[in-house]
Amino acid sequence: MRFLAVLTLLFLMPVEVRAAAVQEGTKPWPQATVPYHFDAVLLKSAGASGKDCTGWKRWKSATEAYKACKAMDAWTAATGVRFVHDERELDSLYIVHDANATNATLGHLPMVNRLQIEPRASYGSVLHEFGHVLGLMHEHQRPDRDAYIRLEPFLQTYLDDCGLSLSAVCRDVRNAFPKVKVQMSSDYDPCSNMHYLANQTPRHREDKRWGRIFTLTAKGQEALKICRTQFSSLPERCLMVGQKCAISQDDAAIVRRFQRVETFVH
Repeated sequence: MRFLAVLTLLFLMPVEVRAAAVQEGTKPWPQATVPYHFDAVLLKSAGASGKDCTGWKRWKSATEAYKACKAMDAWTAATGVRFVHDERELDSLYIVHDANATNATLGHLPMVNRLQIEPRASYGSVLHEFGHVLGLMHEHQRPDRDAYIRLEPFLQTYLDDCGLSLSAVCRDVRNAFPKVKVQMSSDYDPCSNMHYLANQTPRHREDKRWGRIFTLTAKGQEALKICRTQFSSLPERCLMVGQKCAISQDDAAIVRRFQRVETFVH
């Protein structure tokens, strides 16, 4: 009986997760299952014959629906979270085309869960947005980021001075760069798919300063040196901070923990 009590206690203790982060207030999906449905236009352009991801590997690889199904498949393989086609549920994730932006709602909402994909979005960007759907926040918005990255002065000035300005730059800065409170995190992960690249030129092409928004501190460089080994077989672009090639081990680990995946075989 004593052994059983100890075993039960160990099972109930929190499992250590090395990195990634979940913002305060974010909710997990019930039973670690995400109901989803597509805008019919996306499926038609991909060459799909049905309403779900069945046969997605045979679709046109440049299409939004192909990238979405590939991303869902990758997250399932890495975490055990399931994506199930269901357009009847109020909380079903609606995957839709958007002409100007690729973004997603954060975690599970009672309704209006949405993922928008612009035509030229890369697979890595879509993979990143599904990370948000599963509850992950931006890694560079963690409260402890200053130990790992140093924001460029122009960006810090925006954070300090934008206030309630409605300019496009200030709206962007308020949304994507302030530190936020977290409910679940551990070591900072420069290899997280949820971290931004240092080069954010596409955000505001008229201002060349966005070509570098941060530099790594010595601690950040050491963390990158350690975490990048998991991607050693991938191209050089996948070894930099903010890579958009794959799901990091720590991204996957915290999703499993947050979504309470009970059984997982990789």
